[in-house]
Amino acid sequence: MKRFLLYAFLPLIIIFLAGCANDEPPVDVKTEKISALDESTIISHDGKISLSDEQTILSKISGKVVATYCAGGQDVTENQPLFKIGTHEKETELLQAKTDLGENMTALAREISELNQAEQLLKKNSATAQEVSEKNFKVQERQAKLAEQQALVKKLEEETAAGIIISPITGQIGVDSVITGANVTENETVLAHVGKINPAAVHFEISPEEKNFLMAGTLKVLLKLSDGTTYQHEGKINFVENSTAAATFDNPEKKLPLGGAAHVEITGLKMPGALLVPEKSVQLRGEENYVFVVDSNKTAALKKISLGGKIGTYYIVKDGLRAGDSVVVEGLTNLRDGTPVKFRD
Repeated sequence: MKRFLLYAFLPLIIIFLAGCANDEPPVDVKTEKISALDESTIISHDGKISLSDEQTILSKISGKVVATYCAGGQDVTENQPLFKIGTHEKETELLQAKTDLGENMTALAREISELNQAEQLLKKNSATAQEVSEKNFKVQERQAKLAEQQALVKKLEEETAAGIIISPITGQIGVDSVITGANVTENETVLAHVGKINPAAVHFEISPEEKNFLMAGTLKVLLKLSDGTTYQHEGKINFVENSTAAATFDNPEKKLPLGGAAHVEITGLKMPGALLVPEKSVQLRGEENYVFVVDSNKTAALKKISLGGKIGTYYIVKDGLRAGDSVVVEGLTNLRDGTPVKFRD
């Protein structure tokens, strides 16, 4: 009888357990569909704006930036002072030395006047030779002290002058320049970059596959600025070396600041039939690549895939996915095979 009851309730137990397994709360995710690359596909690269004839400015001495004479992104001229490197203690010492020098020059003028008066009185027998000798000694002593102070002021001026950093060219200073108060090391610390304003470029790394497609396509190259606006001039692609490309843009209005963040968008690549998967959806587990694919039941399934070269922020799919598959690009942290999902707004 007991065995009969067990067999009778077994289907209900299985259904109950299955229902419990599906009680796992859904995970919020964002997905993107796998699509074939065509000429409308946007390939993007992030980078920083560089300028032509760009030069790196290093600190000539160790110390601290005690003054900056221009703001990042401003126009500069050749030999224009950009920074002053030193210490506040050295600046204070120079100021005190100049003050002391001025006071002693005033005192010397007074003592020379007193000596002249004493010499005149000596001629009238209204002063003694001893008085004249004493005043002459004071003048000589003051002159010797002045010579020492003048040498000290010159030395301090030379030391502080060595910390005046000038622009090597006429152009624009980068937005990532050092600020007042920064500690710097001789011939190591980069103070700033300067470059000629036109043209501007954004450099980025490319795979051999992407280089082939860029060379074959009729490209449209746009630039998104850090404020989200699209730059008014279209660019063109140049190849710096095998693994580096540069999107170059005319910059007559000086709207592209040296060192500013930029987002390059390229359309017009020709790669018929190639499938692309977003880089941020791919997980490396061991030596294999995986993605989570969401099925029609809103369940995440872990799938192993085979990848080709990288194209912008995508990989070429060699095997494991089909056009139209939805892969998870956000919310991957809490996913496992079979997890139910819900889509973010």
